[in-house]
Amino acid sequence: MKGYLSIGEFARLRHVNEKSLRYYERIGALVPAYTDPDTGYRYYAPEQVIEMDMILMCLELDIPLRESARFRKVDGTLDIRRLLQEGQQKIQDKLSHLQNSLRQMEDALLRVEEGEQVRDRTDAYRRMLPGRRILRDSFSVSDGKLSFKQASARIFQKGQALGVLPVFTFPIGLVATRRGKTFTADIFLEVLPQKEPLPDLETLPGGAYLCRQQPGRALENPGQLIGSYFAEHPEAGQLVITNLSSASFDPQNTVLELQQPIEI
Repeated sequence: MKGYLSIGEFARLRHVNEKSLRYYERIGALVPAYTDPDTGYRYYAPEQVIEMDMILMCLELDIPLRESARFRKVDGTLDIRRLLQEGQQKIQDKLSHLQNSLRQMEDALLRVEEGEQVRDRTDAYRRMLPGRRILRDSFSVSDGKLSFKQASARIFQKGQALGVLPVFTFPIGLVATRRGKTFTADIFLEVLPQKEPLPDLETLPGGAYLCRQQPGRALENPGQLIGSYFAEHPEAGQLVITNLSSASFDPQNTVLELQQPIEI
């Protein structure tokens, strides 16, 4: 028809298929400008490409098409301002999420490279570690592996509630402090630096650490692991236990790094 586009022609304008256009019509998101009552052929006005762009924007922004009606005014006209404003906000949210993911990836790659340099060491070695931002919670070492898993879940949930961004590699660790002939232990969630300070976060001091590696299964009995370390190293006042980052991951063969702060 003169002045109109067939369904095939209209579909090619934005590289969509005819089946999709029929679906958009069924849900009321994009109704053809004219349907021939005799043949049932659908025709679209060229200016309806704006409505098609609205649909494509909704798809890009994960806005359900069945909600696209809220971008139309009472008289049926398209509310371009509202669509663009909401689209702008969603894009900003996506950008923020992607930037956070990029920060996690960059931090994780650095940790992997550092971990690979000491991988499979059987002797004690020194590492200079930066200050680490952590969310800390008390931990009972007497209940073994199950207690560690439950405490890990709790501190993950606490971090999520606070909106902190955990490091990408396994961010859970333990910090134990000698108290005379005994010791106390806390579980911690390591997080990336926050734009806004949070009173719940604290810093594990950076500096020199004397490090040793242990199989991940040693955490099945954290009390024994920590107690044995302090017994064998009477000069140690504190011990940090974390996973050692690696370029490959085998859940059955994880490696712990025991980090003792030292003076140099």
